[in-house]
Parts: sequence; C-alpha cells; structure tokens
Amino acid sequence: MITDVVVVPGAPLLLPEYQGRVPAVPGLLEACVAAVRDAVATAAHVVVVHATDREPRSTRPAVGLRVADHLLASTHLGFEVEHVAVPWDAPTEECIALGRGVSADADTTLLVVADGSARRTEKAPGHLDARAHEVDDGIVAAVRGAADGGLDDLLELDADLCADLLVAGRAPLQVLAAAVGAPTDKDGGTAYPGFEVVTCEVSDPLGVLYVVAHLARAR
Repeated sequence: MITDVVVVPGAPLLLPEYQGRVPAVPGLLEACVAAVRDAVATAAHVVVVHATDREPRSTRPAVGLRVADHLLASTHLGFEVEHVAVPWDAPTEECIALGRGVSADADTTLLVVADGSARRTEKAPGHLDARAHEVDDGIVAAVRGAADGGLDDLLELDADLCADLLVAGRAPLQVLAAAVGAPTDKDGGTAYPGFEVVTCEVSDPLGVLYVVAHLARAR
C-alpha cells in the first residue's frame, strides 16, 4: 500500500552542480530534504515518478530523476527504489495507466517530482500568462484537499493548456492521482482512508510554482 506521498519541485537549483555559495532560493533544498526524509522514514519501497525533460539538452538523465535521487541519497536510508518515467506531454489516459500499474505491495512511499506553471510572472522562464495562476491554484487545492479525495481533481488538468503554461509536473501529478485512487468495496464505499496533509509549502520565487508536500495515509 502507498502509505506516504511526497511532492517536490524538479528545480535544477536543487542539484549540487547548480548550487552556489548563496542559495538561489533559500530554504528550498532544506524543505525538500526534510519532507523526503519524513516520508521515507518507514518505507520498504520508494517509487519515484518524474517526467522526461521537455527539451533534453544532453544524454544525462532527466532533471526530475536526478533531483529525486539526490534527495533520496541525503536520507542515508536503505530501501528499494523504483523509477517511473512519464513523458512530459503524455495524455491523461497514459498517466492513469502508469499510475494504476505502480507497484505498492510493501509499505511504499511515492516520491513525485512536479513543478507547476513556469509562466507566473514577467520574469518567469516562459514569461507571464494570465491563465497560470488559476491552473496552479487548482493543483495546490488538490494537494491540500488530499484528505477529502482532492487528488482526483488532478486528473482534470488539461494536457494542452498545461503544455502552454509550461506545467512540467502535470503528467507526474496525474500518475500520482491514479496510483492512490481509492478502490471501492462491494457496497461502493471507500475501501481505505485517504491522505492527511503533514506539510505543504508553496512558493514561486522564480516565477515557477514550487510545491513541497508530505501526505500520509490516514490511520
């Protein structure tokens, strides 16, 4: 069973090779490390969900994968790690299929690397698009509403609109929603409880939505 979910941004500045003497976003790396460490503390199995790079510039692994592995290495804990790579522009149906195929036989933590829109301000990588805040608000509301099934709302994200808004994390977030979707019992009720929000920090210091969240299965 998936017992914990952690969402972190796929920001290159989290990687050692992009870190200067003064952090570009103070406290972001520390928040990500803390969330990951708490989420995997009792995990027997970790599944990393990340998107492919929108514009691969080298033969190196995708930034999301590198960020996840760096954060996991910082925990100094031993567990089995599985990687699920989803094309950044995968249709929702493909994301759902990937999510439903996530292996979660043991106590599993899902580590999802996902940015929101990169078009939130004039100085953002994609410059300003007035539609960005509404889409990002929906993402944040879905994560914060996880206890009430809010993650299902991630499946409503429009792939084409998210592509226009440079929402790099749309596909991984939809894999997440499908992976934790609660099955129903024979009477149509939820077979097990949803997730409680342990922490959820939201920021956009570079005009890109960053969400650092830890969700834990309600006991």
